[in-house]
Amino acid sequence: MQKNHNHELDNPLKIAIYHTGALGDLLVSTAALFELANLYPKAKFTLIGSELWKDILIPIYWQHISHILEIKNKKFSKIKLLKSNKQNNTWDLENTSKTFKQILLEHQISIDFRSESVRFSLKSFLYGLPIRIGASKNKYVKRLFTHFTLRDKNKEVHERDRYLDILSSINKEYIDKRKEFWKKEGLPPLKWFPTDYQEHVNLLNKKKIILINPTASIREKAWESKKFRELALKLKDMNTEIKIIGSPKETEWLKEVAQDDFSIIQPDNILSLVDIVKSSSLLITNTSSMQFIAAGTSTPTLTLMGSASPERWGALGSGSYCLKINENQENFKKIFISKKKLDKIKEQIAYNKIPVNLVFEKAQEVLLN
Repeated sequence: MQKNHNHELDNPLKIAIYHTGALGDLLVSTAALFELANLYPKAKFTLIGSELWKDILIPIYWQHISHILEIKNKKFSKIKLLKSNKQNNTWDLENTSKTFKQILLEHQISIDFRSESVRFSLKSFLYGLPIRIGASKNKYVKRLFTHFTLRDKNKEVHERDRYLDILSSINKEYIDKRKEFWKKEGLPPLKWFPTDYQEHVNLLNKKKIILINPTASIREKAWESKKFRELALKLKDMNTEIKIIGSPKETEWLKEVAQDDFSIIQPDNILSLVDIVKSSSLLITNTSSMQFIAAGTSTPTLTLMGSASPERWGALGSGSYCLKINENQENFKKIFISKKKLDKIKEQIAYNKIPVNLVFEKAQEVLLN
């Protein structure tokens, strides 16, 4: 392994890692968290930012993470500190009167995963943390960091690899090798399963389970319900069982696809969702966090994509695929149309171009493999 650029990086006592965003943003960064633990096996981590961390990371699997510091506002003045309880496998509230600054100053290294913003990096800089690691497309923020990666504005990389690249300023040779590993593996598992788990499930069910997740954050970012239903009816045969999956808040949307022909599954937490996805032989989904849940379980996934880039947001792992129709987008006059609305229109048009037969054929191909 390449030696670290700074001798003082060898055995830090505590590392603070800042990251916020939606579920998918957190999931794709777990490969970087995994590699950080490999780089510094004696360190203890504090994850700073999202409250979702406690819902996806199990303490006994992530031994290096000692605390989660939830940030409740942009000024970092409202915080909630959780401590890893490995005995009960829970994240327990730790009563503290310490401020964000006092907690951050207990760390020797800060790592900023939010390269679009310097809000956290600026605080690390002003507080004088000895080692500050980050990345940006803006070369002028380099002075905030002791270890910096300049992102290429013209190069599109997957979000998973973007977080790994942030660590390349510590040990580029190692990170480059591990990126090749994760191309095959997808993402780290959120839960452990026996290697023959899938075969055992198939024997018990006597059928292969296909999960269809027809929902998304908004309707424009999803394939039409009627097309998902047509696909489900085509895939239904003696050897497969189709299940429609989504969150408890998406009941009506799921019913549009399932009607009276298919069962609906609505897990009430993320780790229960992991169990269900792991038990399936194929997941068919829009571009959503569900595909990254599957990437951590090695579940073959077929991701339907609208205008989003497969290179940046596509399915992960060697058994997963993306379907996107690469045709010239219609030109719209931007008069009286906001960028946000225009993006929704383009997204919907792109999804509508995906034919049912193409998805059906690709799903059969994935199942056979």
